[in-house]
Amino acid sequence: VLPPLPPAPYDIVYADPPWYYYGSPVKDAAAAKHYPLVTLDDLAMLPVRKMMSKRAALFLWATCARLDFALKLIEAWNLTYRGVAYVWVKTNRSGRIIAGQGVLPTFTKPTSELVLVATTIATGRPFPILDLAQPQVVLHPRGAHSEKPLVFRRNIEHLCGNRPRVELFARAPATGWDTWGAEVMRTYSADRR
Repeated sequence: VLPPLPPAPYDIVYADPPWYYYGSPVKDAAAAKHYPLVTLDDLAMLPVRKMMSKRAALFLWATCARLDFALKLIEAWNLTYRGVAYVWVKTNRSGRIIAGQGVLPTFTKPTSELVLVATTIATGRPFPILDLAQPQVVLHPRGAHSEKPLVFRRNIEHLCGNRPRVELFARAPATGWDTWGAEVMRTYSADRR
């Protein structure tokens, strides 16, 4: 059971939803071993837009196999899709791009994930961008199941500055971020409420 969303307005929302891929715990057994899964319909009902500032951005993780889910979620949250902020190309510990691992693919093995960006406004930037030279493609080793590299939070901080920010569906507290999710429960800052 998820706790209520934090009430304060955030300029940055960073989210990695634990959605079902195939609609059943049997088919989604790998992910379900690691964390509780949530249907796309239930995710869509979360009032994420209400917790965002008037001018805010969502950074949303999406696997290439379920890009359609991420785009539907952006629309359900009443946000405007603005593109792909980052592409994480997974490497092994020696820095070589991994291949041929994981679930059997429809065509090729999925070895990259996307961080989509959506905003509360349809045009322009919601706030000044501080680092226009950031690379979109990030090669980084993978960690535990579904664990996202710290570099992405840091890139968002350097890109957007020190703004009110929250990580949704967090699995651990993160320095400088409010965090929310079934695994961390409430770790958002009381002094900002």
